[in-house]
Amino acid sequence: MKNLLMNKTMLQLLLAGGITGAAVWPAQAVVQTSSEVWVGSSTTIRGNGGGAPKVSLFSQRMIRPLETAGNVSLVQNAMLTDTNSTWLDGQFGTNGAPAYVEFDNGWMADIVDCSATNHCLSLAGSTGNSVSAGNAYRIHQHFTMSMMFGPNNEAGLKSGLNPSDADNILLEIPETQQIVTVFYYDDGTYKGWLNASYVPANNQIIYPEQGVMVLHRPVQDLPLYLVGPVKTGATVVTIDSGYNLVGTLKSASPMAISALNLYTGDATTGLASGLNPSASDNLLVVQPDGSTATYFYYQDPTYEGWLDAAYNVAANVQISPGTAFFVHRKTANASFNWTIPAE
Repeated sequence: MKNLLMNKTMLQLLLAGGITGAAVWPAQAVVQTSSEVWVGSSTTIRGNGGGAPKVSLFSQRMIRPLETAGNVSLVQNAMLTDTNSTWLDGQFGTNGAPAYVEFDNGWMADIVDCSATNHCLSLAGSTGNSVSAGNAYRIHQHFTMSMMFGPNNEAGLKSGLNPSDADNILLEIPETQQIVTVFYYDDGTYKGWLNASYVPANNQIIYPEQGVMVLHRPVQDLPLYLVGPVKTGATVVTIDSGYNLVGTLKSASPMAISALNLYTGDATTGLASGLNPSASDNLLVVQPDGSTATYFYYQDPTYEGWLDAAYNVAANVQISPGTAFFVHRKTANASFNWTIPAE
């Protein structure tokens, strides 16, 4: 059996366009229907075109529908109380639906458990000073493997008896700098989403800001349709040291690199600048030909601004909705919280 997590060497090969000879494609996600609240998208998972399997990258442009909402009565460390709540014991969390709570300031926290009797949510970590009594909150279920690709592989990915035969869904985990591999297993008797250690992965969480990679083996392209509410307001996510595969959570609006809010002028709260890509943090965008475009924030006493690796001005380079890109936070720099601008 293969390990559940692959090391960062695989990620480095991906950025070079060389996972076992696979070509890398950014998935082109085209909005098909939208309204003030809801959006639908079609993302193209590229076929191999008669050659090596291709890896398509995409990010989410919607979230799951609202489950419930209210106002915080009390918050202490990792415990949130709403005396007016109506959730059931264990409705959300480890033994229920994978879900998270979000606040108007953009902060989000995974729910571990909930109590109907005590009207409280147990969160995966302390909210610190980011949440106070009286703040509004909303609860959404997470996208999971079964929700995004269908519990019975309604997305139509190639199934197989092992990851080498099947299409692979690859999730980069910034905290560990490793990749989780998931595939749809089908031996004619048992069917389901498994990770590379053959552990059920139906409930593998795909976070709102998280980019997704799909290694597709068949010749034909495959459309992936998703629908859900537009994410409104700012979103705060952690950028860890190393590689982070993320998206902008935009449903329809492209964003210029200069508008991403990744560079703040303070290397403790945003990307570090430098005189060249090696001396700075990088933003890495996979191109249609499988190459990777590198961008960095240049700063010297006479000039500063976003440049590409050839030192061309790049401030107005657009990041399209549904694009997944890597933020490479150099290991010498600590994690920081990135506030993704509102839609």
